[in-house]
Amino acid sequence: MSGRGDWSELRSRRMAEPGAAEAYESTKLAFELGRAVRELRERRGWSQTELAEAASMTQSAIARFEAGGTVPTLPVLERLARALDVELAVGFQARPDAA
Repeated sequence: MSGRGDWSELRSRRMAEPGAAEAYESTKLAFELGRAVRELRERRGWSQTELAEAASMTQSAIARFEAGGTVPTLPVLERLARALDVELAVGFQARPDAA
């Protein structure tokens, strides 16, 4: 790779930068929340527009959320949970690597 190293080396260097790990975790959480909402919406057979109407949101906000492009507030998560007729459960879990 012309002396630049491979992807894993680049990733390691980037993740060592201040704030990188926190940003990565935040992005991962946004993606996982978006995926969960999309799966719930699809199980109901709803379009993004139908979910948006039920949650008093816009279709574009739902699309951004499902793509992992935004980290939602608790009130937004509560609206989505009500619209999808599910319970919102927020909590803390021990990390697998914790002793």
